[in-house]
Amino acid sequence: MHYAIDRKLLLILIGLISLPAGADQVAPLGFEESIALAAQNNADLQSAQANLRAAEFRSRGAYSGYLPQVSANASRTESSTTTSTNGTSSGVSNSAGVTATQNLFSGFQDRARVDQAAANLESTQAALISAKTQLSVDLKAAYAGLLYAQDNVALTDNIQKRLEENLRLVELRFQSGRENKGAYLQARASVAQARFESLQARQALASAQAQLARVLGVTVAGLRVTGAIALADPGGLPDFSAIVNTTPAIRDAMAKEKSADADVQLARAGFYPSVNISGTVGREGQRGYPENNQRSVNASISVPLFSGGKDIYGVRAASATLDASKASRESLEQQVLVRLTQNYYAYVESGEKLKVDREFLDAAQTRAQIARAQYENGLLSFQDWDRIEQDLIQRQKTFLASTRDRVTAEAAWEQVQGKGVIP
Repeated sequence: MHYAIDRKLLLILIGLISLPAGADQVAPLGFEESIALAAQNNADLQSAQANLRAAEFRSRGAYSGYLPQVSANASRTESSTTTSTNGTSSGVSNSAGVTATQNLFSGFQDRARVDQAAANLESTQAALISAKTQLSVDLKAAYAGLLYAQDNVALTDNIQKRLEENLRLVELRFQSGRENKGAYLQARASVAQARFESLQARQALASAQAQLARVLGVTVAGLRVTGAIALADPGGLPDFSAIVNTTPAIRDAMAKEKSADADVQLARAGFYPSVNISGTVGREGQRGYPENNQRSVNASISVPLFSGGKDIYGVRAASATLDASKASRESLEQQVLVRLTQNYYAYVESGEKLKVDREFLDAAQTRAQIARAQYENGLLSFQDWDRIEQDLIQRQKTFLASTRDRVTAEAAWEQVQGKGVIP
């Protein structure tokens, strides 16, 4: 499957490729543009698509057993005979013809091969869906991770500025004798910590940019993103049992079970006779161009009598493999049911946690405004004010992380269902 790139996306892609290594500024990508780039360039998705095309061709080729096999042949034979009485005599024989062979019955091998190819095609289709969902969750995680890294750089810069302002305020009070040296040193240490975290945030930004570039299948430094990923409401409690059999993992397991069943049919074919009919039309003669018409029709039946036990043990082995496939599929159904349940509840909880963290952040911002005014007027100790400031910083960081985690939780819930944003 190939995806067309529209003109706008093409310009973005050309701009990314032509950008010199190490450039700091790149036109920011929106999420929809990122989806199109990933669908076009991701190597894992391209591999899964190529595997599907190969499986489709093999599925079509499996029907060849129902069709006649036609071959053409031509030969020239020269011979000589030497005798004691007649001396040496020679002869030339030329022949050319076309032979068609049709299998009438092969112990149901043809049907089994068609069923096996169809099962392999279903398995490859499930693999493609898995590749799309994996790319979807990787893309959402990388995009949300870069958005988080960008916001974290801005947040750490703001925290550093805020703590530097706090340090100046504490320093003025310390110099005027209204604050102790311990408070001043504590404020200085907080600024040093903020500068270190700002450095960490910038390094994490470079790592997040590289991760998104890998998922998009582009080689470029300095990627930036803009705009949040649209989030869906979890809705009501889904019927997990109904979803199980539609997931890629179970579809793949069911396809493997069908393939194992076809293997049993192929193994049993050794106990059945094989019936073929063939016909040849040609010409033969001793001149340069064969002048005599030749026609023949042949029907044959082959009945197996003894193969040294190979067929018996082959059927038993194929049957055991089928039993193992059934047991594996049943076990996998339970595992998928557990994953569906866990991922859905984690998805719901991530949304509720984001709401709670938003409430705490609003409260922390209000408390920090009040506490600053109280500290400036001498109504609040440094210890209490610093504790409120640190709580605000922590709430800001937690809310930022919860925003990212909400996206990844939804992506994980989509992945286990076999859904995603990749078309």
